[in-house]
Amino acid sequence: MEYAKLMFAATLVGVVAVFLYYPPPEPSERLKKWARLGKFYMYKDFRIFYIDFEADPTDDSTVICFHGFPTFSYDWTKIVDRLREKFGRVILFDFLGYGFSDKPKSHDYLIMEQADIALGLLKFLRVNEVHILSHDYGDTVAQEVLARYNNGEDTQGIKLKSLCMLNGGIFPEIYYPRPVQKLLAVPYVGEILSRLSFYQIFKRGFIDVFGPSTKPTEEELQDFYAAMRYQDGNIVNSKLIDYITQRAKHKDRWVSAIQKAIVPVHMIYGPSDPVNPPQFIAHYKNTVPNPSIKVLDEAIGHYPQWEAPNEVMNSYAEFIDRLKK
Repeated sequence: MEYAKLMFAATLVGVVAVFLYYPPPEPSERLKKWARLGKFYMYKDFRIFYIDFEADPTDDSTVICFHGFPTFSYDWTKIVDRLREKFGRVILFDFLGYGFSDKPKSHDYLIMEQADIALGLLKFLRVNEVHILSHDYGDTVAQEVLARYNNGEDTQGIKLKSLCMLNGGIFPEIYYPRPVQKLLAVPYVGEILSRLSFYQIFKRGFIDVFGPSTKPTEEELQDFYAAMRYQDGNIVNSKLIDYITQRAKHKDRWVSAIQKAIVPVHMIYGPSDPVNPPQFIAHYKNTVPNPSIKVLDEAIGHYPQWEAPNEVMNSYAEFIDRLKK
């Protein structure tokens, strides 16, 4: 019996060791090229990865893109070229704890701080006016920036021109986290799960939020996973997931920001989204005064900028064009 117990324990230790030390997949050449485009902005002692596309020096319009969880600025790669046609300057970056930015292990990841980072980056890049295009986690950061701007709070001198959001849990009461997200949020369990994260678990959970025929390729999935594993980033997922709790805590401030926005706000929504199911549409229209919302094809899921890049850009371009009239 003792021998059997020892063998079981040894096997368990071996399995855990494999999970802990199994290397992430090698990034594709496309992802390596993306990384080479970037530079780093220092926020306190942390490096924040960003890419600054200055497309047209005669056009002073600027857009900054806020990505979602658990991904990074690469989310926007399929629409970057069209964004560069629409704006004189396109800025993308990875939030603290994501992508190629630093991922401190003993850090409390607050939406408020991510807003500070975004505004600090804009100030560092000498941007005075900006349009925000956001998705998922980034929607919540954008709501905080909008709340500050509405209320005359400190935005580090940045003037907000407009906000366009893509699928995000901006209404906590109709947001349905995936099972792995719920587990990550459980004290101790989330920390263990983060350390035991491996590719097949990531893949299974991640592809579920995409539409039935618009899921990423195997290479694309491996790139998303490789970026998450960069600097052992999977370890901080149990801390990053606290944004769900923060959404509930600051619900009044962040929902009110959209309701009382003093800049134009637009929503682009993919309805094949288990995290934000189709009841989102009616709730958005009933909650937001004079709502501007584009509902995409019913087969488009949680990552519309990846699944339907042309449709997203068509809607976004129309929204921006309306502002000029």
